[in-house]
Amino acid sequence: MVDRRVEVVARLKALEDAAAPLVTFLQNANAVQELRTDKQYNLQMLNDRYQIGPDQIEALYQYAKFQFECGNYSGAADYQYQYRALCTNSERSLSALWGKLAAEILMQNWDIALEELNRLKEIIDSKSFSSPLNQVQSRIWLMHWSLFIFFNHDNGRTQIIDLFNQDKEEVDELCRTLEEKEDSSCTASDQFSCITI
Repeated sequence: MVDRRVEVVARLKALEDAAAPLVTFLQNANAVQELRTDKQYNLQMLNDRYQIGPDQIEALYQYAKFQFECGNYSGAADYQYQYRALCTNSERSLSALWGKLAAEILMQNWDIALEELNRLKEIIDSKSFSSPLNQVQSRIWLMHWSLFIFFNHDNGRTQIIDLFNQDKEEVDELCRTLEEKEDSSCTASDQFSCITI
């Protein structure tokens, strides 16, 4: 157990060091005011003025993820939000949004969690996925995570009905896909692979 603790602390220190230039920048309110909505401009400005590049931005993502894994959900949510503002990789940005949603749920910040859930829904509805099954899977996960919010949010009962009625077709499609796989005498692990593709 002591060895594991040493390993975790060493990883935390390494991630802190890697993300430090960007974290320092983000803590400077005057410097942050220089950021714009144009991510390419921000990346160039950060690189030119502060010597902060893609490696430090990626380090911020890893640092946020590690903060989440260690139970520092507040820090994780903040860093994931800031990462998304700078990230140009849509898949990575989506992953950070899922992480921020989970952190807000674990902190029981239901209003903020609902905002993040709605952001995710917009992205899932508008994003072109590599396959329709991937989009259905994302919607199913969204429905899963929404349960935590809707059972605890003041207006949750109404909103859960709306969300589940909107996604009824996707659930039906997933069930048909699973039935087809079952009819073709797939093993249970094949069916699981079908869902997690």
